[in-house]
Amino acid sequence: MIQVTKRFYIDANSNCYMLQEKTKVQDENSKNFGKEIFKDLGYYTTLESCIRGMLKTMTREYVGKDEVNTMKELQEQIKKTDELIRNMKLDIRSDSK
Repeated sequence: MIQVTKRFYIDANSNCYMLQEKTKVQDENSKNFGKEIFKDLGYYTTLESCIRGMLKTMTREYVGKDEVNTMKELQEQIKKTDELIRNMKLDIRSDSK
């Protein structure tokens, strides 16, 4: 498993890459209430598509917030998220061959 951010992780098996979110069980009636878990957000065939999936998830959450955003603010958020991915210094292009 690879930690991408404090919240997002990438795991893999022999079939795919999985984008996962580290979260806590919110159901107060659950015996696991408050326990940290990894929730699958998507399954991808390449590492590049998995990282792009994380970017899409972050962008959708930003747009879906309960506040009005301008297109300029959205562009800034996408730029900031893209910069986060570039700073990982991953050569994700080699995975898509």
